[in-house]
Amino acid sequence: MSKELEAEECVGEESAQTQEAHSRIPWSRRRPKRAAVSYILAYLLVALVGGAAVAQMSSLLAIGAAVTVIAAIVLALSLLLVLSICRISLSARGELAMVLAMLVLFCLVRPSVFAFLGRWLGNPAAGKQIADALSFIPGQMLLGNAVLIVWAAFLGRLVSRVIREGKLLLPVAVVASVADIFTVFWGVVAHVTETAPEVAETFSASAPVAAPPEVSVPILSAVGIGDFLFLALFLAVALRYSMQPAKTMWATFAVMLVAPAAFYLFPAAPGMPGLPFISAAALWANWPYLRFTRGEKRALSFAGVLVAAVTAGLWVAFHR
Repeated sequence: MSKELEAEECVGEESAQTQEAHSRIPWSRRRPKRAAVSYILAYLLVALVGGAAVAQMSSLLAIGAAVTVIAAIVLALSLLLVLSICRISLSARGELAMVLAMLVLFCLVRPSVFAFLGRWLGNPAAGKQIADALSFIPGQMLLGNAVLIVWAAFLGRLVSRVIREGKLLLPVAVVASVADIFTVFWGVVAHVTETAPEVAETFSASAPVAAPPEVSVPILSAVGIGDFLFLALFLAVALRYSMQPAKTMWATFAVMLVAPAAFYLFPAAPGMPGLPFISAAALWANWPYLRFTRGEKRALSFAGVLVAAVTAGLWVAFHR
């Protein structure tokens, strides 16, 4: 009987220790679905209340400070939302279902998509009519921001499944960063920004509180869907291979806070590529996990030289 009591006591102690360890895990990790919903609601609340508060201010200095603080809080909530979505347990089929559902919802809250489709399909009147009919939801811009972030996060999760090893984060980040630089300055993004800025605006999460033109504030005016997609990809890989997802997210936050300084260095640039900043944060946070064999290092070196040569060739071609 005493042995049975001792066994029960041991089980009870183990259970208590397990509960104690479980309680030490942050609630956002234990309840990622609730965390995601909470971050969306907080995002909308901060944007609405902050916008109303800024509208009542008369001092330009106060407006600049308020817009900067609100933008930083909203950016943190956006990144926390992406991390929480990446923590939700879902199969590949479930991720695909969420991507399709968010795509439909995105088209409803950003109806300008139908206007673009109408123009591309040769029936601009019909596209504009659909867009006007769907433009009735209060706070549609903010809802569009939230849905875009959620859509991009699930899409990034789905794409991350092709990465079979955590250390492949390095070549993926480098190639994506180089591609982003060229598309933003000379490629598709540059062309769209110059010829159809409303398209770029639709597929970006803009700052929820805008400062007046005479106030210069160091914030990102918009973050493109591709930036959220690749951030989700990096976070999903870090989670899958037990790397540093939380550190990656906070490093990205810190880097994106200082990223607007690049606009002061390149004031004439049509936009600024965000992936190099996000990639640098992800690689820094997970560098101890990026270990390669000698053969892999040779292959990466060869690939690096090839990418550098192609990059130099493209740069020369675009600057002729």
